[in-house]
Amino acid sequence: MRNFVENMALWADITDPQRHFEVEVPMRAVDEPVLRFAIFAFSSRHIDRQENSETAEALQYHNHCLQLLIPVLSGVRDDITEVILAAVAILRQHEEMDCEDNQFHLTGTTRILNTVSSFGSSGGLGEAAAWLCLRQDIYISLTSQKPLRTDLQSFDSSDVFQRNDDFAWASRMVFLLAKVLKCAFSHESSTAQRNVLRGIEGEVENWNITKPRTFNPIRFVPRSQERQMRFPSIWMLLSVHVVGLQYYHLAKIVLAFSSRPSSLPAYENFRHSRNIEKTVRNHLLTVLGLAKSNTKAENTLFTARHSLVAWGWVLRHKLDQEAAEDLLKDMETTTGWNMKQLIQSLRDQWQEENSDD
Repeated sequence: MRNFVENMALWADITDPQRHFEVEVPMRAVDEPVLRFAIFAFSSRHIDRQENSETAEALQYHNHCLQLLIPVLSGVRDDITEVILAAVAILRQHEEMDCEDNQFHLTGTTRILNTVSSFGSSGGLGEAAAWLCLRQDIYISLTSQKPLRTDLQSFDSSDVFQRNDDFAWASRMVFLLAKVLKCAFSHESSTAQRNVLRGIEGEVENWNITKPRTFNPIRFVPRSQERQMRFPSIWMLLSVHVVGLQYYHLAKIVLAFSSRPSSLPAYENFRHSRNIEKTVRNHLLTVLGLAKSNTKAENTLFTARHSLVAWGWVLRHKLDQEAAEDLLKDMETTTGWNMKQLIQSLRDQWQEENSDD
């Protein structure tokens, strides 16, 4: 429990000024076994992270939690409380550490949110858990290039759209990225859809233009040709500012890929593709730089990792590739996420890109 509070709750609370997972969740877990077992499963997995697999202890806690969850989730809708949603969201964090992510608990969280739509704007622990679930869904959408599963209307009445504090601003950027993914990865391809995407692009850029000054770096050093400075150094005031900027740059990457014209002459199409790749690479390097420069904001390592899954192939320079590998290895040491498969996958992609065959 102490390990969860001191080292892991901040992963869930990154855009929550009230820190529900650090403060309320442990206290609720004293009297709520389903929440307690979810925490113990996730935390014991983190403590034994050198194993790179689910330990017997973590599995035991996981099974205890499932025994309590299954009857509730199979029952009536009114039995699904904010405690149940928070427990499933924590189990989803636990599941994300698996080498083979089966997404069982992601299916659970999105089904709960889409069934009990009030969680997204309920305030308290329910809404805090809903925002965590949305970020979990964003991760899968980014890495699989598939549409978001979550019904975003659940969040329409959230007070983050009325508040003006920096946590609300970061949450609005999370929501805007979700809107981008919902539209960009939809199976439709129509003029109406492209117009919607252009409108969302305007919202994204308006967020960047009007964001509070506190989202500006307190120190910025551009990347250089030296190996140790392949990413820009970008110091931010707080972790929440790092998250807001990272999600902005992710949105710009998805929008850049979505801007490809459908009918251009061969050479113009090739040149346009190269320009898109350059734009994507610049935004990706910024995402990685934000993660490397703000070590207290461990969430930003996850965002960097997901970005490399989706677009790591655009890093064509050998030193950039080595710097990306170093970042992933540091993340494995810090968080317990197994990076070996991803590193090997990236190496295969880079070798393929550099091959003359």
